[in-house]
Amino acid sequence: MRIAKKNQDRLDDIKDKIRESYNYFTDNIKRYNEFVNFVFNTTLSTDEIDKLAVLQKPALEFNILEALVSRLRGEFAKQEPSINVRAADGVPIDKLTPQFLKTMEVIEDHLREIFFDGDNDNLEYKIYSDLLAGGFSVVEVYTDYIHEFSFEQRIHVERVFDPTLTGFDPMSRESHKGDGAYCFQLVPKTKEEFEEEFGKELTKEMKFHRSGLAAGLDQFNWAYQNQDQDIVLVADFYEKKKKRIKVCKLSNGHVMIKDDYVRFMELWEGTGVLEQAPIIVNERWTTVEHIERYRLCGEKILEHTVTNFKMLPLVFIDGNSVVLRKSTDSPSQQMTRPYVYHAKGIQQLKNFSGQSLAADIENMVQHKFIVSAEAIPEDYQDAYTDVQQANVLVYNAFYKDNPEHPLAPPREVQRTPTPPIIEQTFLGSDRVTQTILGSYDGILGINGHQISGVAIQQGALQSNAAALPYLVGYINGINRIAQIIVDLIPKYYVTPRSIPTRGKDGRRAYKVINSDTVPKGEDILLKGYEPNDLEIRVEAGPNAAVQKQVALEQITRMMQASPVFAEFINTKGLETIIDNLDIRGVDQMKAAALEFMNEQIQRQQAAQQAAAQQGNPAIELAQMDIQMRAQGKQAELELKRQQLEADNQQQIAKLALEKQKNNMAFLKIMSQIQLERERNQVAIMKQEEEDAREAFHDALGTLKAT
Repeated sequence: MRIAKKNQDRLDDIKDKIRESYNYFTDNIKRYNEFVNFVFNTTLSTDEIDKLAVLQKPALEFNILEALVSRLRGEFAKQEPSINVRAADGVPIDKLTPQFLKTMEVIEDHLREIFFDGDNDNLEYKIYSDLLAGGFSVVEVYTDYIHEFSFEQRIHVERVFDPTLTGFDPMSRESHKGDGAYCFQLVPKTKEEFEEEFGKELTKEMKFHRSGLAAGLDQFNWAYQNQDQDIVLVADFYEKKKKRIKVCKLSNGHVMIKDDYVRFMELWEGTGVLEQAPIIVNERWTTVEHIERYRLCGEKILEHTVTNFKMLPLVFIDGNSVVLRKSTDSPSQQMTRPYVYHAKGIQQLKNFSGQSLAADIENMVQHKFIVSAEAIPEDYQDAYTDVQQANVLVYNAFYKDNPEHPLAPPREVQRTPTPPIIEQTFLGSDRVTQTILGSYDGILGINGHQISGVAIQQGALQSNAAALPYLVGYINGINRIAQIIVDLIPKYYVTPRSIPTRGKDGRRAYKVINSDTVPKGEDILLKGYEPNDLEIRVEAGPNAAVQKQVALEQITRMMQASPVFAEFINTKGLETIIDNLDIRGVDQMKAAALEFMNEQIQRQQAAQQAAAQQGNPAIELAQMDIQMRAQGKQAELELKRQQLEADNQQQIAKLALEKQKNNMAFLKIMSQIQLERERNQVAIMKQEEEDAREAFHDALGTLKAT
C-alpha cells in the first residue's frame, strides 16, 4: 500500500516523539521491571550474590512479599466490579423512550460480558497484578473479525503483552492518559516475521546491533540481536487529530454539523414529508477528534490508517502514582509506585538476617571435647570420636606416667551462642513488613488468644482498605475502556446479529440487535444511538469472601434481635441471604429461591382470600346486591370512558405514527450524509495515493533522464 508523501515525511517527527516519551518514563519503566522481578523472581541481585560469596554466606532469600501480594490478588479474584450505564446529563426528554432505556440495559450487560468473558484471559486479574507488583498496566482496545470467514467484527479488550513497551504523551494529565496527543506500542518481530509481512527490501540496510532496548531507553536500536535472533521493532503510533467545526441544534432536539444542514434540507425536500423540516435554534463552534494510526519501523512508515476511534485505543491504568519534583528547578514528573515499593528495604533486612543466621548454623563447631593428644589412651580413642555410643572417657593424668608432668583433663567445647538480635530481627521483620503495607489483620492475631473471629475478619477488611488506592486506579482505567467501547458499538454493530450479554445476576444470554423481524417493542437498535447520550460508571463490588461472611453474620444477629426483621427476611430477603453465600451452585439456588418466594406469596394471598370469603351469608347477599347496582352504573360510565379513550388513542396513534415517520426520515437523511462524508474521505485518500504514485513516477523518470 502506497503512503502519501506528507505521511512519509512524518517518520522523523514520530520517532522523536517515541524517544521523548521513553525519556520521560524511563525511571518508571526501570522501577516496573525491578519490582516485578523482585516480587515474582528473586529478591537478590547479582551484586548481592557476589558479595555473599566474598563474605562466605549462603545466598538464601526469604521472600514474604509475594505471599502478601498474592493474597490481595486472590481476594480481588472474588470481586466483580459493577457496571452502571445511565443517560447523560442534558439528554432531551423525548429521547428517553422505552427503547432507549432497553438499549442502555443491553449495552450495560454487553460491557459486563466483555470485561468478564473467559476469552480475555483473566484481564482484570492481570491488570491488578501489574498494579500491585509493577505500579501500572496498559490495556488495548481493538476490533477484529469474529473468525476467519466472518464479515462481522467484535470489540476486544486485552492487556498488552509488555506494558513497558508502550508510551504516552508526557503532557497528558488524566490518570488514563487519554487526554494526550498520542500513544504508541512497540512490537518486537523476528526478521523472518517482518520480511514475511512487509517484504525483504527494508531489512537489507538494517544493522542488527548487539543490544536493543537495554542499550538505553533514550537511544534504543530499532533493529537488534536477542541472543541468536535478529529482532525488528515495529511501532503502532496513534495520533489524535483535531478539527474545528460549527454544530447546530435543531428544533427536534438533535445536533448536527452546520455544513451538513444544507445537504439535509435538500434531502428532506426529496422525501415528500409534508411537515416542515426542523429549524436551527442554536449553533456554536466545537472541536471534534479522531485517531490516525501510523505503523513504522526505524526506516520507513509502513502503513497509515484513519481509524474509527474517537479516543486513544491504549489505556494507561495507574496504580498509586504521584507527581513530584526531584528538585526545585526540575520539571514535574509522574512517579509510579508498586504496592510493595516501601517494603523493599525490610525484605532485604530479612534476607540479611536470615543469611547471617544460616551462616552461623553452617559454621557451627561440631567438636565436643578439647583434650591434649598425650592424655588420650590409645585404646580409648573411639570414645572421643564416636560420641553417639555410650562410653567412659578415660585419659592419662600424667605425661608418660611421670608424676612431675600432670596433664589437663578433657573439657567440653562451649559453643558461642548466636546473637539474639539476629533471630529477633529475622522473626520481627514480618511484623514490620505488614505494618509498612498496612496489612493489619496479621498483627491482630499475635496478641495471645484474646482475639475473636469477628476481630480477625474486621482486620482482613482493614487490610483490603490499605490497598484501595490501587483498586481505585483499576476502576478509573476500566471506566475509560468502557467509554471507548460505548463509542465503538454504533460504528461496528450496524447489521442484524446477536451479541453476548451478562446480567447483574451473572447469567449469560444473547440479544438480537438491529433486526427487522423482532416484534415491535422487543427490538434493540445499537446502530443509531449517540454515544454522548450515555454515561458509564464502574464501582467496586462488595462481594469479597470475607465481606460476604460478615454480612451473613450481621443478618443472623439482626434476625435474632428483631422478630419483625426475621419475618421480613424469611418472606422477602431469602434471595439476599443466598447472594451472600460463597458455595457452588449459588446462581441456581438464587433462581430457585425467587421461584419459591413467588409461590409462597401466592399461597398466602389464596389463604387470605379464602378466609375473607367465610363470612355471614346475609351480609354477603346485601353486599352483592349493592355491588350489582353499583356495577350497572359503573358499566355505563365505563363504556363512555372507553369510547373517549379509544378516540384519544386513535388520535395519539396518528400523531405518533406521523412523528415516527418524520424521525425515520430524519435518521435516513442523517445516515445518507454520513455515508457521503465517508465516501468523500475515501476519495481524498485515493487521490493522495494517486498523487504519491504520480510523484514517484515523475521522480523515477527524472532519474532515468539524468
